[in-house]
Amino acid sequence: MKLIGLLLASLLFVSICSAKVGKLQRANGLSKDDFSTVLEHCEANLPKVWDTLTSIRENGVNVRLTPERKMGPGKASGTDQIVISTFFLTKDLPKFPEDRLVIVLLHEFGHILFNRETDRSQRNPVKHEFFAFAYSIKAAIKLAENSDSGPLQEVVKNVKIRNETGKPKDPHTIAIKELIKTPLWTTATEMLEGN
Repeated sequence: MKLIGLLLASLLFVSICSAKVGKLQRANGLSKDDFSTVLEHCEANLPKVWDTLTSIRENGVNVRLTPERKMGPGKASGTDQIVISTFFLTKDLPKFPEDRLVIVLLHEFGHILFNRETDRSQRNPVKHEFFAFAYSIKAAIKLAENSDSGPLQEVVKNVKIRNETGKPKDPHTIAIKELIKTPLWTTATEMLEGN
């Protein structure tokens, strides 16, 4: 009897643990062959992106790959869904090197965390963007502390560009203008100056 109880407890534990891992999914319009090709390409050629996707999935987020480009490289939805454009993963785009794609994924995961941690009534576009940018910078700082400053260089460079060129009423721009006044931003820029 104790053995059956132990077995049932083990099965329950395994099912709970496995339920928390998000799935890699293909969106409509992406063939099974193209889906497999993109996954193989990421695993073989974009190891940082692959590791980031794995980490995000381990936090209960489903990652859906789509051939669509109009949304940009990625978009978060709700508390457990990120959609990523295969175009940005498979094309050699000078404006989107692997380190920037890592930041895109971290930024979108920041949106997911914001949705998980914040009551719907407390959300607005500027707070959303502030949290997502801050999360991606914090994650990039941790990577830099572990000898990978590439993502931090990308996020600092691109935040500076958007601060200068962003549309004044865009929530991204407003959030960036607030973010660059914070100790987090100072830490990020000082870390790069020290390299």
